Amino acid sequence: MPSAQTKPVPNISEIHSSGQKRYTESQVIAASGLQAGQAFDVDAIQVAAQKLGQSGAFEEVQFKYRPDGGQMRVDFAVKEAPKFHRCTFDNFIWTSAKEIETFVRGEVPLFDGFAPEGGELPDDVSRALEHFLKQRGITGSVERTRYAKSVGDRNWDHLYAVNGPAMKVQSVAFEGVKGIDEKLLEKEAEPLIGRSYSFVEFRKYADASFVPIYRERGFLRINIGNPAPNSVRPTTPNEYAVQVSFPMEEGMAYDWGAAAWTGNQAESTAELDALLGMKQGQLANGKKLDAGWEAIQTAYGRKGYLEAKLDPKVVYDDAGHRVQYQVPIVEGPQYRMGEFSIGGSPEATSLKGKWKLKAGDVYDASYLQEFIKTQLRPALAVAGGRTPKIQTSIQPDRTVHTVAVSIQMQ
Repeated sequence: MPSAQTKPVPNISEIHSSGQKRYTESQVIAASGLQAGQAFDVDAIQVAAQKLGQSGAFEEVQFKYRPDGGQMRVDFAVKEAPKFHRCTFDNFIWTSAKEIETFVRGEVPLFDGFAPEGGELPDDVSRALEHFLKQRGITGSVERTRYAKSVGDRNWDHLYAVNGPAMKVQSVAFEGVKGIDEKLLEKEAEPLIGRSYSFVEFRKYADASFVPIYRERGFLRINIGNPAPNSVRPTTPNEYAVQVSFPMEEGMAYDWGAAAWTGNQAESTAELDALLGMKQGQLANGKKLDAGWEAIQTAYGRKGYLEAKLDPKVVYDDAGHRVQYQVPIVEGPQYRMGEFSIGGSPEATSLKGKWKLKAGDVYDASYLQEFIKTQLRPALAVAGGRTPKIQTSIQPDRTVHTVAVSIQMQ
């Protein structure tokens, strides 16, 4: 009896994907691991769909297949994850961030400079970076953490850092400096010498230390580019001397024009101008401006306007090298003093009569700290012993516009 012929296994003729927005169809297909021309296998397609889902880049992955001229066509339908985060490379001193991104893209099809919050894709980036180190003979591992510019910031980065090599900064240079004395920047950069290089830390340092130097001298549109490290391998194995440069886009120095105030009633225009502390024609000192906005906010708080909001909008006159501000103010309601309580220690309780704001008085938002400094702390110092922790509570009542203040020793 003749044996039955084995039915040939069809190949995959085409692979398609739909539903993607940030990715291209070819990226999704490459990430699935399937290739047109390979033998059709339902289990392999299921594995490919799971791989896409496990990447974290997609919250839904479905597939279907159908005959196509003796072969089989495969279609994926995906729904991308709602949140992706930037990938930042902290201390990869051996090449530029752009070149590192290009390398990772070559190994991780779904990498586009960002990665989802979870799933395997962020760790795939780590593995690609470790491959990058291995190719260049660098002994080290890659650690991934979350980096946020402020506590609670939801727009955090995936931060990738190399552990192992020593990377000490030996020099800091500046490119494009024309409008100020470069020695001012060099002096401010001295604390960076000898430190371990970190893109994140050096970026923060530039914003906190170099930018104010320019803004104080009228360069209100100063833009400092990202630090660019250049590594030199010394004689000691796995130790690198790092030269760091900062590109500067200075813009121009501006003179002060004027501030146009609107919405102010509790503070006159003359009072606001005096608090801002700028005079027409003088250099527009950004540091002085920052202090002026804060002084105005404090002045409103002293008059009980706890919810006053300033929204300064800058107007640049490049032709005249002048800057002006349009400053709408929403003062909000005026608050008055409500209930006051103090306790937790005999010294604190004895000071209740020293609190000068009585119920119904206009609330002075600056007075609490003044009271603690001039009354409470001296009383505690005289009493001696362990200094208790001072806990304060300020509770505005937005219905009747009063403020309840509580001070407790712990």
